[in-house]
Amino acid sequence: MSERKYKYSVILTNYNKPSDRFLTAGYGDPSEQRGVFELIDLAGKQGILDGLEMPFQPGDEAGTWIGVGPSNHKELKAALEHNGLQLCGIFPILWGDWRQAKGTFGSADPAIRRETIDLCKRAMDTAAEVGCPYIGIWPGQDGFDYYFEVDHQKVWSWWVEGIRELADHNPAIRIGLEPKPNEPRAYSFISTVPKALLLINDIGRKNVGVCLDIGHSLYGLENLSEIISIAQGHDNRLFHMHMNDNYRASDLDMVFGTVHTLEHIEMFYWLRRTGFDKFMSIDLFAYRTDPTQSIFEGVKWMEAIDRFVEEVGLDTLGKLIETGDPLQTTRFFREKLLGG
Repeated sequence: MSERKYKYSVILTNYNKPSDRFLTAGYGDPSEQRGVFELIDLAGKQGILDGLEMPFQPGDEAGTWIGVGPSNHKELKAALEHNGLQLCGIFPILWGDWRQAKGTFGSADPAIRRETIDLCKRAMDTAAEVGCPYIGIWPGQDGFDYYFEVDHQKVWSWWVEGIRELADHNPAIRIGLEPKPNEPRAYSFISTVPKALLLINDIGRKNVGVCLDIGHSLYGLENLSEIISIAQGHDNRLFHMHMNDNYRASDLDMVFGTVHTLEHIEMFYWLRRTGFDKFMSIDLFAYRTDPTQSIFEGVKWMEAIDRFVEEVGLDTLGKLIETGDPLQTTRFFREKLLGG
């Protein structure tokens, strides 16, 4: 693989056809769905990735499940090494069990909170076993749907206490909190990057940071460059990124770069300017497109945008910012991208 500025990965399950609540059987022939080791080989043969990100499965069924767990981590590590890939991230499932429906770290049930912390500790232990430096926390079921449903102060304190315990379990493993405005809850607990940073400040642990999902921030009406600069300005707390795109109305998980091209160019400028050096993972749902080619296009869009930023130059782009003249800036990009 040719040398490049950033490390690119994909959530491994993206190589298979997904399902949704309208087509629960999935958008592809079930016989064509592939297992974890077949998908690792596919990713290696594709030759465009530096790493893979996977869900964590704590039980013995991990051998047939598309993820990593105590029962398959040694074989999985060997398969990754054979394909020249790194396991760059593990995420425990914090939204798929009915017992998690009213929260995990923020559940009012202390037994659920304890199970959540212990599950995430096991994910950290497995990460340490396979040399993975990061676990991701997306608390999809944490939040509220109705007014007067939760005690906001207690929920905040439970999260601070729980993530502190998790962070202290292994300070060498980074923990990324992934904000999302809503879905499946009407209001998500960690809804925005600034709110995540406020929580991280209260947690007070160096190994806790942010996983920025581009699509979540887009439909949360955040400006990507602004929140990257804020997160990086808070002791480089941008730990991981999920790369996709949407029309800002919902979390469509489309191919990165295909909708918000100019905003993504500005974003890559700020990634370079703030010294971001962690993994960027493709996170998409290829409902009606070929998954392998969708992943390919996402990586190629990232490479092309970053190459464009490098060729134009940080100094040139910085001077455009200094002028504060939107017409001069739009003229510059029109001529660069579309010709004079």
